[in-house]
Amino acid sequence: MMTQQLKVKDVDMLIEALDECYRRLNAAEMSASDLTQDGFTLMFKSAYQSVADKKH
Repeated sequence: MMTQQLKVKDVDMLIEALDECYRRLNAAEMSASDLTQDGFTLMFKSAYQSVADKKH
């Protein structure tokens, strides 16, 4: 994904979603390297949806 094409609002949501991902990993006492790429993708989608739901 090219961040130059994203609006500031979108970049903020991506950063918040990544923060939520790492919050979840810390709560589970895991690191990103403990997940497969598919696992991280699923977690990111869930975190992004959670952030989006809070915004609306």
